[in-house]
Parts: sequence; structure tokens; C-alpha cells
Amino acid sequence: MRAMHRILQQGGWAWLASAVAVARVACAQDVPAVLPPPATGATPAIESMTPPERTMPVDAVLLRQAKSVPGDRRWAVAYQGNVYLFGGQETRDAFVRDPATFAAVDAGACGRMGPLGGLGDARRHALQDGLLYFFASDACMQAFRAAPRQYMEPYDQLPSGTPELQRAGLEILDRWVAWSGGRDAVRRASTYRQVTEERVTSGGREWDRVEELEIAGPSSLRRRDIWRPVDDPKATPTEYDLVATPERTVLTMRPGPSSEFEGTRRTAFRRAMNRLPWAILQARFRPEAGLLVIRTGEGRLGDADCDYVATWFEGNLTHLAIDKSTGRLVQMGYVGRDSEQRVMSLTMDAVDHAGPEALRLPTQWVVYPTGEKEGVMGPKARITVGPAPESPAPPATAPTPASPAPAR
Repeated sequence: MRAMHRILQQGGWAWLASAVAVARVACAQDVPAVLPPPATGATPAIESMTPPERTMPVDAVLLRQAKSVPGDRRWAVAYQGNVYLFGGQETRDAFVRDPATFAAVDAGACGRMGPLGGLGDARRHALQDGLLYFFASDACMQAFRAAPRQYMEPYDQLPSGTPELQRAGLEILDRWVAWSGGRDAVRRASTYRQVTEERVTSGGREWDRVEELEIAGPSSLRRRDIWRPVDDPKATPTEYDLVATPERTVLTMRPGPSSEFEGTRRTAFRRAMNRLPWAILQARFRPEAGLLVIRTGEGRLGDADCDYVATWFEGNLTHLAIDKSTGRLVQMGYVGRDSEQRVMSLTMDAVDHAGPEALRLPTQWVVYPTGEKEGVMGPKARITVGPAPESPAPPATAPTPASPAPAR
């Protein structure tokens, strides 16, 4: 208490309050913000503003020069939910000018688990190919260091093709649109809901896992995961609720805290949802999506003669195989993560489809990771689609003020 009283007397509280305000603005705007230095004589711990696991303790700029120099709170910058400390003004200013070069990949998500996994600990960091990674545990860090290429997630590359191949690609995609229900049906299906249930093993226990995906137009997304231990059915389930709006993306754990998805973690969530066949069909009729479709070849898959196309929109590259005679989606492929969080090419065979009430969308897949001859049958999904909900009409008269809640 005496130490805290001394800090307050010396202006530490004013510095801390100012730093917190600046850091919050920086996180909200996804831009670096220089934090004010402590008042003369004040010694507030940087952890008072942000937890130590979110504070990079060494100079991130010098680290790229193979120098491990402890950071100083006088040269602190808040960026994407983390605080970076620097050895001096020169390196701090270099970070501010080009944060993408020096900041942790995926706003500090664990380098092994990827952008949609848990956050890493800034005190547990490593540099790989000039990129800074944080890790959630020593085991994650060791696995990454042993085989970094297995966990480094590349950005999809924009495909190229002649105008003729692009026209052919759109014609093939439109055959899929027709088979799925037609242009009007796809346009009307502007909301999407998918529910899957499966039993999985994690942490040495069996769990019943329910995943719910909900999309309302291109900007409002939700993924909700509910985990119930098989050996303790009366236990409170663990819930992960990830919600994205145009303004922000927030993960809520129940029980547990909420946390903001920053930077490329937000982008990664949207990219994952854009892998859905429904999202690709919708992109065909959203000019702002910038959909590019290129015919890449043809071949036989099982009993189907297929055309192959590459589709691209909003940073997503997905390969599709579409039956020549019917327009049925036979196969889909993209670079993603397997059950061990390793980055690889995933090939998925569609083995069942929804009825006309949900378009004819795939409801079950057999997934083949890179190099695997035997696929893994995934759970069967329940899919429903529908029109966008209508906005409520404004009241004709001013609403009556609500009665105050009764006193407790």
C-alpha cells in the first residue's frame, strides 16, 4: 500500500490512466500508439496496464538483428492488444513506422495453434524467417521450433488465367449454381446456419462437441463451440462463442473472459467462414466480393467426369471439382490446418447433400490431408438457409418509456 501511495503521489496514476486510454484506442484502430513515459520518479509496472503475457519484454526491432535487448517502459507502444517495449527511441520509432514488419504474427496468437487458436505468451517468443511468434506453452514452442514449416500459415496467392479460362470458369461455376437450386434460390439464401455434432478426444478425455455456424450476410458471422465431457455429463459445458461484426470480432468463453480478436486474427476468421460452399455461391452474386473463377483442368473422380476451377474472393483461394453432366460439387480443396494444427493442403470429397430447403449444399465430407490415401469421414451437418431478416419498421409514435426496474 505504501508503494502504491508513493506512485500515486508521484503521478504514476495519471501516467497509467493515460497509457490505458491510448492503448485502448490503438487496439480499436489497429494502429500503433506510443504510450506516454512514466512521470518523473514514478515506477508503475507496465503489467498494471496489460498483463505480462501480453507485454513483449525485449526490443522486437533489435531481435531481428539477433540482439536480445531488454525493453524499457519509457519506450512503449501498444499495438493489436499487445504492448512492445524498446531499448530506445530509435527502435521504437522504427516499429511505429512499420509495425507489420516487427509485431507478432497474427496479433500474438500461438504460433503452433494458428490465428484461430489461443493467444501466445509474449515472454515465450521466437523468431522464424524474420517473423516474430508468441507461444501458449513450452510444448507449443518446442513443436514449432522442431518443424516450423508445418505451422507457418501462408497467404493464399491470387490465381491467374486468360480471359477465356475465366469465362469458362464462370460457366462451370454457374452449372453448380443451377444444380444447387438456381440463381434466385442462391440470392434468397442470404442467411446460413450449420450445426454439427461429434465425439472427439482432447486432453486425454472424450468430449461431445457441438459446433454452430451462423452467417447473416457477408459481415455478421458467428461460430459457437460447446464441449461436454463424456465422463461427467452433469459438468458445466465449456463454450467458445466467436462473433464478428463489421466493427469488431470478440471471443467469449463460458466460463471465462472475453477477448478481442485483433489484426489478422479477424481476417482469419472471415477467411475460414468464406471456405463454406454457401459463401462461394453467395460471392457469385456479390460484385463487391471480386469473385474470380478460372478453369484449371478436368479429370475423373470416382464415377464423375469433372471440370476443375480455382475460385478467389476476399483473399481466399479454393479449388473445386464440379461434375460435367450435372453441376454437382464433387470435391473441394484448400490450404488449411489438420486436427494437429499442422498447415497442409486439404482435399474434401462431398458425400452427402442437403435437400432443396437448404439449397443442395454438401452436408458431409471425407477429408484427405496431404499425402494421405485414407480419408476421415467428418460429422454430418444440419444446414438451413433463408432470406435476410427484415428490419423492424419504426414505431408510428414515440414509444412509452420503460418502467424502472424494481429496487432490489
